[in-house]
Amino acid sequence: MNILVIPTTDWTRHPVPNRLNFIFDSIAERHKVFVLHFQLKKFQKNLPRETKCQLVPSGPIRIDDPSLYYLLNAPFHLASLKKIVKKEKIDVILSANILPSFIANGTGVPIVFDYLDHLEESASVYYPDSLIGSVIQKAVRVVTRFNLRHATRVITVTTELKEYLEGTAVENISVIPNGVDTSLVRPVGKNEAKRSLGLEGKTVIGYVGSLEYWVDLETAVQALPELPGMILLVVGPGLFTDYGTYLSRLAEESGVKDRVIFTGAIPYEEINRYISAMDVGLNPLKKMKKNEYAAGGKVFNYLSCGRPVLSSRMVSLERLLGDELFYYDDVPSFIAQVNKIFSRPQQEEQYREIALRYDWKNLAKTYESVLGDAL
Repeated sequence: MNILVIPTTDWTRHPVPNRLNFIFDSIAERHKVFVLHFQLKKFQKNLPRETKCQLVPSGPIRIDDPSLYYLLNAPFHLASLKKIVKKEKIDVILSANILPSFIANGTGVPIVFDYLDHLEESASVYYPDSLIGSVIQKAVRVVTRFNLRHATRVITVTTELKEYLEGTAVENISVIPNGVDTSLVRPVGKNEAKRSLGLEGKTVIGYVGSLEYWVDLETAVQALPELPGMILLVVGPGLFTDYGTYLSRLAEESGVKDRVIFTGAIPYEEINRYISAMDVGLNPLKKMKKNEYAAGGKVFNYLSCGRPVLSSRMVSLERLLGDELFYYDDVPSFIAQVNKIFSRPQQEEQYREIALRYDWKNLAKTYESVLGDAL
């Protein structure tokens, strides 16, 4: 197959690769994969990651605001789509974006849409409590439903998102969960990892991911005064909001500023060292459909390094992994669950075994089958 991917963001410079990066680097070993390359100004100084896919640069207008970027570059994206479809005889388009996917409907090529997130909330969450955020959410809802209903096939990450989509008259939906590259994200010795990060002898609860307002690290910060001696390690960058600054201020107000460590962005290939330095991995998310319905990849990253996972309670994860994880609802239950985890023997091998069931290479084969069915 000749496949064109329309991703959610900059394919190689976004600091946190998503499921499409892993899946299509695997599929590119067997098929020709082209990626419409969105070069967002926000990430232009980041070092690009390697990819097995062929990049198709598109969109010369570079600005920080993601919504405005896609709107102003729409004519250029249309031109790029038409050119690559004709030149490379594209068989199928895989899209996870909003406006570029709408434009792609005019190419006449079958489209498979990956609804990897609750997109209307994801697009608006960068504009918290604002009129523009409300307008963006409504516009994205309309365009996304058009994209979904006109797609040949639809893929999503959980049964909950599938049920939600079926309730909006979307058909031909396959569930392919998120996963992990278990060959890259694998455990190293905990003491060695802690020593390399200057955390030797410390008890570490940690988070790896973006710092945005849909994350609930407030609960972890507020719990620290009741978890004496523990360190909160926060690994990852802020993208479009000041959530990291807000957390730093909250840590100071809570009297735990010296026990909260922010690393900023790290090279993805070093993620296992940081997770291996943790005693507990956190999946802290606020209550919203975007988080309730989707089971994100960081859970599998922690498990792949053999670490227990403490997550905010959400129906999708409870149905998918059940009692394999620990869940909290508020600050008191967060404290209780942390203490419960440390009262139990370590189960590194058991957690690693769970992750192996969700290796990207295996999931990519299922994904490839859905793409083939769309032809």
